[in-house]
Amino acid sequence: MFWKKVSAISLTVLILAVVSGSIPILANEQTGPTATVESDFYQDNDQLKYPQVSDVKDEKMEEKINKQLLQYIKDSYKEYKQNEKMAKKYDFKADYQTEYEVKYNKAPKLSILTSNYIFSGGAHGNTTVQSFNYDVEEGKRVVLTDILKTEEQRKDVQEYVWEYAIERPDIFYPDLKKEDVKLHADTAFYYNDDGITLVFQQYEIAPYVSGNQEIKVPEDVYKEA
Repeated sequence: MFWKKVSAISLTVLILAVVSGSIPILANEQTGPTATVESDFYQDNDQLKYPQVSDVKDEKMEEKINKQLLQYIKDSYKEYKQNEKMAKKYDFKADYQTEYEVKYNKAPKLSILTSNYIFSGGAHGNTTVQSFNYDVEEGKRVVLTDILKTEEQRKDVQEYVWEYAIERPDIFYPDLKKEDVKLHADTAFYYNDDGITLVFQQYEIAPYVSGNQEIKVPEDVYKEA
């Protein structure tokens, strides 16, 4: 009886110590973040913002991710300079901005969505999105066709997106056809807790005013039997 009381008191003291912060709680690597993501600016230009990662469990994977993100901003810089050149030639005020958002960051997966806004004259500018999805355990960048590997999976998701869209004609093209929903390796997406979220380019399945449409697709839609 004495030892039961001592054990109960010890457990209570331990719980209070953890809650008070005097004993740190160790994060579970499987449920904690995949990486720390911070902003950098290419050539100190605040219009060219891009992400860089640290604290990735696999150092080689961290290096690979940062190398690909750096290449992204280098490509963006080329487009930025080209747009400046065109603005001088055709006399319009150029505008170019890059931005990003961390959409998913739970070990072992990471999703970063970049957006590049460009104004090249005309009525309005345009925004292009690109996704950078990684699975650290597999040690690779993941594209949509790594998830939707079969024609049957792609058709199931195509059907799901099309039905979602035609039920919302005020947002999407009211005459959208199923074959207009293109799903390929370059289709932007990001992970979520229940599956993936597809991100479509402007004008792809909806008018400009609707922006870049994001459609959540539960894993049950494309999960192989």
